[in-house]
Amino acid sequence: MKHLCTIFALTLTLSNITAQETIVALELDTAWQKLKKTISKGDFRSFKSVYHRDAIFVNGISKKSYPIKNAFEGWKQGFDDTKSGIISAHLDVRFSQRLYDNFSAHETGIFHYYTINKEGKQSDSYVHFESLWVKKNNKWLMIMEYQKSRTDKDEWDVLK
Repeated sequence: MKHLCTIFALTLTLSNITAQETIVALELDTAWQKLKKTISKGDFRSFKSVYHRDAIFVNGISKKSYPIKNAFEGWKQGFDDTKSGIISAHLDVRFSQRLYDNFSAHETGIFHYYTINKEGKQSDSYVHFESLWVKKNNKWLMIMEYQKSRTDKDEWDVLK
């Protein structure tokens, strides 16, 4: 009987851990959905709200690191062009690793950012990335975005 109670308690604990992990993964997925939606709508203000105000952007392509505010300056025109209908912009992400607890997360993967102009020409970017998140006041905020290196559709397809 003692062993049965121990097994029951262990099973209950593991199911609670699994349920909590599922909740955290869904919360992080929701944050990514918000990023995708803000990009496709050209909603720059909402896009910025996904990042912690002191977030850092690490650019492995140019070998530089700087406050996310500086990256925002370079990205704003794309949001303006999307909002005005000059282009449509889209983001998809696939993960190779997701590590998290209730208040912090580190994710690794590839993102596919692409735009389509009025003539229907699509421009694709595939980038290896890492993101670091913190949960503050019940909201996930990205505190670091590391765009490690460019990649291609073949590597993207591996992460299905």
